Amino acid sequence: MLLAIAASPVLVSCAGAATQGRPERSNSNLLTQQQLAATNSENVYGAIAKLRPEWLSSRGPNSVRDPTPSAVSVFMNGNLLGKAEYLRELRLLDVTEVRYWDAGSASARFGMGHPRGVIEITRR
Repeated sequence: MLLAIAASPVLVSCAGAATQGRPERSNSNLLTQQQLAATNSENVYGAIAKLRPEWLSSRGPNSVRDPTPSAVSVFMNGNLLGKAEYLRELRLLDVTEVRYWDAGSASARFGMGHPRGVIEITRR
């Protein structure tokens, strides 16, 4: 009994240290202003290209009738701004966060027609 009482503070302190030392889990579909600024890029496109290049990759044509490769769509405040190239016009200082929505989630949130997904910009 005395041994159990003496060991309990040691167990409690070990459990607390294990959870405190773990880094916070990051969201792979979200880039914060701090992450974007750390890239030293001139625009949002450059920052995303360094941090999450897979968001910008295009695929081949979606159909036989339309030979244009599909690219990610860019939205801000619920409005379609264009394709990935539009991100070259956005300065990092104007952006609070950038979120990527895969094709399925993008269809549910922004409507059909985004086979490469959506990059959603939140401005200051």
